[in-house]
Amino acid sequence: MKIALIGGAGAMGRVTTMDLRENDKVKEILIADYQSEKAEECAAGFNDPRIKASFVDANKIEEMAELLQGYDAVINAAQYYVNLNVMRACLKAGVHYNDLGGMFHTTREQLKLSKDFKKAKLTAVLGIGAAPGITNVLARYGYDQLDKVEIVRVSDAAIDLTDMKGIDVFMPGYSIRTIMEEYTDDSVQFLDGEYRTLPPLSGRMEIEFPQPIGRQICIHTLHSEPATIPESFKNKGVNEVTWRLSLPAGFEERAQFLASIGFGSKEPVTVQGVDVVPVEVMAAVVEKHIEDKLKGEILDVHDEECLRAQVIGKKDGRNVEWIVDCLVATHSRWGVSHATSVPPAIAAEMQVEGDVQPGVWGPEQALDPVKFFKELGKREMRIQVTRKEDVT
Repeated sequence: MKIALIGGAGAMGRVTTMDLRENDKVKEILIADYQSEKAEECAAGFNDPRIKASFVDANKIEEMAELLQGYDAVINAAQYYVNLNVMRACLKAGVHYNDLGGMFHTTREQLKLSKDFKKAKLTAVLGIGAAPGITNVLARYGYDQLDKVEIVRVSDAAIDLTDMKGIDVFMPGYSIRTIMEEYTDDSVQFLDGEYRTLPPLSGRMEIEFPQPIGRQICIHTLHSEPATIPESFKNKGVNEVTWRLSLPAGFEERAQFLASIGFGSKEPVTVQGVDVVPVEVMAAVVEKHIEDKLKGEILDVHDEECLRAQVIGKKDGRNVEWIVDCLVATHSRWGVSHATSVPPAIAAEMQVEGDVQPGVWGPEQALDPVKFFKELGKREMRIQVTRKEDVT
């Protein structure tokens, strides 16, 4: 099995490579990135002859397709802006595809390529990270237990218990560009059987998660779960699909402030005669800030996260609620957060082995929950299921 990672030199791609290199079925891993020096450095750091590096420009579909020739699957760990380009390159190269999400609107566009993937006998799984991704499959598990599904509420809460050694550092758990969009863009939720656009930071709800996370305030953000689950679950009458997020409190406060004063904007502003994009400037400053603050320091990272699907409906005429949680702490051997990076590696293997039907799918359509949960368990992710009857 040969796997290529687009955007493989980034934080998510590096951890995906950690997972792939522990799989004996994987014979080659290509870390492809626009930042070719980082790709080379990343590949060399693993000291594994199976891991190679290459430059890739995801805006050049023909060249990307040529690079991907001979690989079995592509994991797209780049920003979602290039998702459609990478999918089209995979069609030309005859390679299976998966990614970490398309922030709702891009996901909806990607679904339109399903006929092309079916015709090519290829598979694409959209948004198979932690959220979207694990959350979708958790929801599918609850869906399978019920005769009728009325409400699906997916959520994600994380806390950071890392000893920062007194260092005050602003350190995102994933792409700061994505976080800015989550805090500044209107969200789209599926309510009362139809899509509704809601303002940023709306839908505040206190949710009780397992310890040590506990009770957290979660908000709606733009996300891909509502882009696919309503269609996937329509046969059982789903009427509501929503998504909510809670990030570590100290980080969340700072990030929301940056978003509120315009650092999430993609519209250029002129600074001393030069046009700059606020979100790109901020991303570069944050990267340098982390590098400067943590230079020479080795932190013992300790994150705790709960990914949740609450599925409410009927079974044998009774009102039933399923709460399906995935509990994730920092990986004991890798020393990193891995909830987002591991699922695409699992999905890629399932795609190559024929466990996914040709076409373009949300994770809840593509992946068998029991098999997927078993693979998560091998990677220190624990599934916890609660069933309640006669809920109102």
